[in-house]
Order: sequence, then C-alpha cells, then structure tokens
Amino acid sequence: MIEAIGAMTAALSDLQSLASAATAPLTDALVSDTTDTDGTAAPSFTQALQHALTNVNGTVAGADASAKAFSAGDQSIPLSDVMVSLEQANLSMQMASGIRDKVVSAYTNIMNMQV
Repeated sequence: MIEAIGAMTAALSDLQSLASAATAPLTDALVSDTTDTDGTAAPSFTQALQHALTNVNGTVAGADASAKAFSAGDQSIPLSDVMVSLEQANLSMQMASGIRDKVVSAYTNIMNMQV
C-alpha cells in the first residue's frame, strides 16, 4: 500500500513540474484573496494535497504496525482495534484513489481544451 503513496507523490511532483512549465502572466484582477478568515495564508492546492497524502500514509503505516504487532502476539492490542485501524486505512486509500481519479480527470479535461 505504501508504494501507492509513493506513486501518488510522484504524480503530484509531475503535475507540479507541468504547472510550473505552463506559467502564464497573472494580473492582480485574476489573483484571488489567499487568506483565511483568521488572517493566515490559505494553503495552496499542492500543500493541501501533500498534507492529505501524508495523513493517508500515516493511517496506513499505523494500521500496518498494529496488524504486525497483533500477529506477532502482542496481547495489549485487541483484535477489534486492529480491524478498525485496517478499515480506516482502507477507507483512506479509497478516498485518496478517488481524489487521484478526479485530479487526473480534471487534468485531462484541461489538456483537451482548445485555446
């Protein structure tokens, strides 16, 4: 499962390099306000996606560690906790996969637009 996170990170870096290569001049009218309601700077899409991938990776790693500890005979970890953590990791991966599919679809739609 961790290989999928690496592949998603590689795809993210590829998208970043493509975005930086396709720079267009920005005007002040096109730039929106990038501050949150509390005055702090809002994270960029790349930062938000990287944070989400880090969370998914942490969830998968935690579930893997608890499953390995349980299978090694650790009596302090109940089976129900292991099953819940594995299901959370599964749902996180499904969500990340869905987001990846949407990002790829949006990228494909943008690349197919006629200018």
